[in-house]
Amino acid sequence: MNSEKQKIIQEFLKCPSNLTLFEEFKTTNSEEIKQKIDLRFKKHYQNYRIISYLIKVLHYESKHFDRKMRTYKDRYQLILTNNLDLSPIFLERSYSDSIGFSEDIIDHIASHKLFNCLRKLTDRQKEILSLVYVKQMTDKEIAQYLGITQQAVSKTRKNIIKKVRKEITHD
Repeated sequence: MNSEKQKIIQEFLKCPSNLTLFEEFKTTNSEEIKQKIDLRFKKHYQNYRIISYLIKVLHYESKHFDRKMRTYKDRYQLILTNNLDLSPIFLERSYSDSIGFSEDIIDHIASHKLFNCLRKLTDRQKEILSLVYVKQMTDKEIAQYLGITQQAVSKTRKNIIKKVRKEITHD
């Protein structure tokens, strides 16, 4: 008998009523007691399977949630959390201002340090940042829009963010 089966039986017999019923069955070999034990064990085993399933689902879902959060944090790295300039990074805009809404990311920057960093980027890099943070497009959508691979978009975006972070933290 493998160890998992032994653990299930041991847990079943930890209940005093189950243990006494089992002891009684060993002495009498009564068919009626055997059926009671079988019925109780089936309920116990069903509860064990349900709990085991729920634990596995929770474990899987927690891993899935963690993966989604890491992806989200990687995608939106431009939010600075260092103790640098606490002034707003992006200008606040109301929905009514969106009539003259600029699609260039440079027009949305309020931080002078960040503005100067972004001005030094190439047009292609600015375009990718604008598509990600202004138009809120995914890497896949940007790749289709620009006619390049999704990996190229992701790599470019990550390199831009590293470059900007490095430049802002050294000033």
